[in-house]
Amino acid sequence: MGGRAFLQHFPPDSLPRLPTPLYDTLKARLTALLLTLFAIVEVPPEKPEKKDHGDIDFVVAHPLNREGITPEQVGRVLGAVKSIELDGNRTSNYAINIIDVRVCDDEEEAERVTVSHGYGDLGIIIGAIAKSYGLSVNHYGLKVTSPHPNPPMHLTSSPRVIFDFMGLSMDRWMKGFETVEETFKFAATSRFFDPRRLHVPSMHTFNKSVEGRSMYIDFLVWAQDKAPSVSTSGPHQDAVEEALITFGKKSEWDAIVQEHYARTWLRSNFNGKLVAEWTGLGWRGVKAVMDDVRSSVGGERALVGMELEQVKGLVLKSQKSLKLDA
Repeated sequence: MGGRAFLQHFPPDSLPRLPTPLYDTLKARLTALLLTLFAIVEVPPEKPEKKDHGDIDFVVAHPLNREGITPEQVGRVLGAVKSIELDGNRTSNYAINIIDVRVCDDEEEAERVTVSHGYGDLGIIIGAIAKSYGLSVNHYGLKVTSPHPNPPMHLTSSPRVIFDFMGLSMDRWMKGFETVEETFKFAATSRFFDPRRLHVPSMHTFNKSVEGRSMYIDFLVWAQDKAPSVSTSGPHQDAVEEALITFGKKSEWDAIVQEHYARTWLRSNFNGKLVAEWTGLGWRGVKAVMDDVRSSVGGERALVGMELEQVKGLVLKSQKSLKLDA
């Protein structure tokens, strides 16, 4: 979650990677220290079969001190020789080899971050499966894209609820995975898993979100010859609509879509340029005509959906009634 933060402060060979036995020992010792400061201390499970580790990522919440815990206090308890401290609930980096501590607002956020970063690229893999159906899953929760310029619509923050919706077992996730292939097989149990919707990027289409994600690329390759989970009992083709209904957001979504349609329609079918072409008037006359048309129909929203010739007819009628000549 930030293990490369110290490379600008120390030579690369001064921060060697941790073999798994040392990693486990340090994790246990530092977890005990952090539990003197926070009620919740988690470490996202590492990628299965990993031989060594660049850092230890801690996710913490619920400070035991009512006044809160400062990054300086965390550094002192950990015995850090150097730290990069960030204000607020962001990740701070502490050099004992490398330690990252992400302070979360509550237990649910801690669970989201832990699940999202757990087992290597598994969170990215699950996000890719969701994205193939128009859904967005990341450490913020489950969202669907709204019409521009509206922000994405948030549906839920709960990892357990998201897993249930996607047909994934949180109990199975909690049991852990011994091999990378086990994580692939777990992801493929999602009712949204359909390898026909997942594509291995060619070298020239790689971007920063994929670079260094060998586990994610390996999953895409692994998935290509697998049968999709989608069947007659699988997800509805319109997974976005299903998600909106499931999480009680359909009415809100429909209102946003309708508003977007109305704005788009009016920009294309009732604008100053068209009115000027139809009437031959200058900008003052155009404004007067458009205001009069709006008034005559009870507001411009009443125009939405009309045939263009009908709108033109209303404009020319208004021009005539206002006695405006080109």
